[in-house]
Amino acid sequence: MIFQADITVTTRAPRLALLLLMALLPVGASMAQDSALVARAQAGEAEAQTELGYVYAVGEGVEQDFAEAIRWFQTATRQGYADAQYNYGNMFANGFGVEQDFAEALNWFRLAASQNHMRAQYNLGFMYDNGQGVSQDYTEAARWYHAAAELGHAAAQNNLGVIYKYGYGVEQDYAESLKWLQLSAEQEYPTGQFNLGAMYSNATGVEQNFEEAAKWYQRAAERGNMSAQFALGDMYIAGSGVERDYATAGRLYLAAARQGHPEAQYNIGEMYAAGYGVEQNDIKAYMWSELSTRLSPVARQGRSERNRDAVGERLSKDQIDIARARADRCLETRYADCD
Repeated sequence: MIFQADITVTTRAPRLALLLLMALLPVGASMAQDSALVARAQAGEAEAQTELGYVYAVGEGVEQDFAEAIRWFQTATRQGYADAQYNYGNMFANGFGVEQDFAEALNWFRLAASQNHMRAQYNLGFMYDNGQGVSQDYTEAARWYHAAAELGHAAAQNNLGVIYKYGYGVEQDYAESLKWLQLSAEQEYPTGQFNLGAMYSNATGVEQNFEEAAKWYQRAAERGNMSAQFALGDMYIAGSGVERDYATAGRLYLAAARQGHPEAQYNIGEMYAAGYGVEQNDIKAYMWSELSTRLSPVARQGRSERNRDAVGERLSKDQIDIARARADRCLETRYADCD
């Protein structure tokens, strides 16, 4: 995947400018298995040159060598090969073997996008959306998202749906938003599924339908989308669209909390404090409330602090030290060790 952006229901969420190289080399192929690849590349075949560049970029059967990857990508770009232009742009966007340069990446993505390269079109849309290597321009972002969405790019369909929902660079149009989010969700794109669920939950451009919202949240939650896990947890607490079930809510909140969702951390902290849906445990309640306090926006830290301190009154100093140490370890291990 490339350029992931987790867009929430109510706000333009911070974007994660993560780029990964497109996997051009056929699955199972490697330098050791295809000795003819080098010969084809040396003979001037652009596709082979691009595959060889990919092999060196990721270290597939050879020692990783960004300089060699760049050499082969660049060679293929001279023939106007779109996949090479796209991957060469990714090298600049990531700073792999070259100084990171979003403007240069943008130029190469533009060349590939002009040849209807779907991923390059999406990257262009994202860069205009976020002002990376170019002045922020929602109209241009919408144009390139639309081009990629028409070719079936699930992330582009999601982002285009959000753009229509809020009217960024286009006239606000809930029907268009719903259409593109539906297409994204049907491709099993978790963020698209979450955003579609939010449309039904919030009655945005569609009749409110909690059952339909829960269905899409569930599908996204199963794929690890923390926003969907949190939203579905709320539905199980309220009994909206699903039968009320505190234990299921607790599992969902915990899954989201372990991905760094501060609201879920607050909620699971409360559940451990009260013993709702989980076994009552003040040390865990303190730990999750402490994590929520650290990770929440300043405006929302107060309630997490209050919840933490209320639990702290029931704990000894040694127990509080244990809870804080667990919180530290939880963050240090990226939530791999929170027990």
